[in-house]
Amino acid sequence: MRTLIPLLYAALAVASACEAIPPSPDPVAKQYADAWTKGNYKEMWDLLTDESRQRVGTEGFLDRLPRIADEMTLRSLEATTGPSTREKLPNGSPDPRSATVPLDVTFHTARVGDFRRSTTLSLVMVGEKDKAVWRIAWSPEAILPALSAGRLVRMTRIDTSRGRIIAREGTELATFIDGSNIGVIPGQVRSEDGLALSLAPIVGLTPDQIKAKLHQPWVRPDTFVPIRTLSGAQLDGIKAKLHQPWVRPDTFVPIRTLSGAQLDGIKAKLSVIEGVAAQGTRVRSYPTGLASQTLGYLAEASDAEAQARSARGVQAGDLIGKANSGLEDTLDDVLGGTYGWRLSIIEPNGDRAELLGETPAIPGMDVVLSLDPALQLAAENALGDRKGALVAEDPWSGEILAIASRPTFDLNAFANGDAINIARFSADARKPLFNRATFGQYPTGSSFKPITAAAAMREGVYKWGDRIDCPARWTGYGEQWAQLNHETGNLGLIDLRTALARSCNTFFYELGKRLNDKSPDLLPNAAKSFGLGKATDIDYVLEAEGLVPSPAWKAQRATDKTWNPGDATNLAIGQGFLLATPLQMANFAAALASDGIVWKPRLVIEIRDRSGAVQKKFEKAELGRAASIPTDLSLIRDGMRAVVADTDGTVYFPFRGFPVAVAGKSGTAETPVGDPDGWFIGFASFEQPSIAFAAVFEEFHESPGNFASQVAGTTVRTVLGAKFGVK
Repeated sequence: MRTLIPLLYAALAVASACEAIPPSPDPVAKQYADAWTKGNYKEMWDLLTDESRQRVGTEGFLDRLPRIADEMTLRSLEATTGPSTREKLPNGSPDPRSATVPLDVTFHTARVGDFRRSTTLSLVMVGEKDKAVWRIAWSPEAILPALSAGRLVRMTRIDTSRGRIIAREGTELATFIDGSNIGVIPGQVRSEDGLALSLAPIVGLTPDQIKAKLHQPWVRPDTFVPIRTLSGAQLDGIKAKLHQPWVRPDTFVPIRTLSGAQLDGIKAKLSVIEGVAAQGTRVRSYPTGLASQTLGYLAEASDAEAQARSARGVQAGDLIGKANSGLEDTLDDVLGGTYGWRLSIIEPNGDRAELLGETPAIPGMDVVLSLDPALQLAAENALGDRKGALVAEDPWSGEILAIASRPTFDLNAFANGDAINIARFSADARKPLFNRATFGQYPTGSSFKPITAAAAMREGVYKWGDRIDCPARWTGYGEQWAQLNHETGNLGLIDLRTALARSCNTFFYELGKRLNDKSPDLLPNAAKSFGLGKATDIDYVLEAEGLVPSPAWKAQRATDKTWNPGDATNLAIGQGFLLATPLQMANFAAALASDGIVWKPRLVIEIRDRSGAVQKKFEKAELGRAASIPTDLSLIRDGMRAVVADTDGTVYFPFRGFPVAVAGKSGTAETPVGDPDGWFIGFASFEQPSIAFAAVFEEFHESPGNFASQVAGTTVRTVLGAKFGVK
């Protein structure tokens, strides 16, 4: 009997050795973690228990995990497992058929950066003996520990605020006022057709426009989706916003934004429409109404425009600087700020259950301009509603003190979505949206003559004090090239001072001939050295190039490729192909005042953060020096003083009795339509220049006693009165 016991133990040992050792759950957990790291959701799915797959379905796993990754803006993740542990049976021994494995996951997202969560995988053994395998008893908590049934992962955008545009002394040119977004929460709407029909007449949209907003891909049931933003009167027509990627069925869908007064008038009507709500917001406002064409305005971002600004969180339908409209556009990245993001787990009712990560919004910065609001207002009022422009500049720094274009328009119409007035401005034949100060390109007429004088003295073809005949008809290149003076009488021999004062064309035809005979490029090159024929390089301001004709330009661009004598003499009096902008001419006038320094004009002088700290300062900078001799410019300035001070000066009467000594040059330029462009450029005071200016009236209809250049002079006098505090 004793010999049988050892034999029995031996037999049991052999039997145990032949039975398969149960597999470990750890490799399966690691396989799941590795598959998740690689984004292989199908491999993860294959590791789930049949019961888990039946419970969640492909929609709850294969479709949901990529959606969560997209919602997170997930770039990558690392999932790592720890050692498994077994649950205890009632008898205290480890459960051989269930285990838990700790899972640490680090999520790398585009919008909220990195965050880490630790969760647990529950595994169960399925099958028997040699067919036994471990599978994952999966639930959403395996993604994030707080992601219990019914909860959602939600990325929400945190609004930023746009910066202000401020004048040098603090006047807000572009700011914000309180308003309200009128919108819809789709999940609270029982009848979409009924909602659209009820809301449309209140907000000035069509039912189809409202329904289009409610079917954008980003709309969720609890999302507020803005549709309209207003601070003025009830307005018609806005673009649909609901095809933005962030809108979902549970999202508030804004329909329209109203000012407080507007909202008060329709609250009762809105309160009876299911799903309609109002949210406070800030609406762009332009309180002074000044410099509209230069400031620019906001418009809804297209898909392409939003994509180009995606790093700032901009989405289609957001308000951004309208392309090519002005500073709101060119400084959009500075003013617009950066939206923030908040990634959360939310309850079915939208309440936040857990914050996963957040990137705060960065407010836009303020932009400070060199504009003097008093001068700007004076310039715009003096120009009136006639087509024209005026630019005033500090001749010792290049700072723009005023930049006015008329007729003008109300920027607030664009901020409020005032479709009626926007359409009226856009259709106006006088082009109020067009910035004549920087894009208007005009022949300069006689206001160009100081350049001809400077070139003639520099090149030695004229000496100060020399007298040249001023006949009514000049034939210096022969009868076939005969040209007329603007005066019908023969003035006889006159010097340069008188020629400038009376603007004798025939005097300057002769100077143009002498320069051209020496070299046809002398006068064109002199004009370019004063900054004409090229952009001024002013920061953030859109501008035209202008044109200085030359033999090389004509050979390449013109139909008649030959540089004729008439081209040279026309250029000498600012006619022919010559074109310049008021900004270029003001900069040219500043160069005359500053002994030939050609400044880089500056409108933007500082960029500040919202605390007022200067983040960037734009210092004055020279673009170059005019091809002139300072003593010659002093003599030319004396002639420009005579234009205003001498009784026979062309702009004597507008400045008669004005207490500040002004130096200037008038110009009346022929145009194809018959009515001339009238200029007055110059600086003040004559003794100590502190302001240079250029004013032009486009296609001015002259009448006896009402001449274009003299009206331009009267306009400048008003601005100088504001500058010096005189009348």
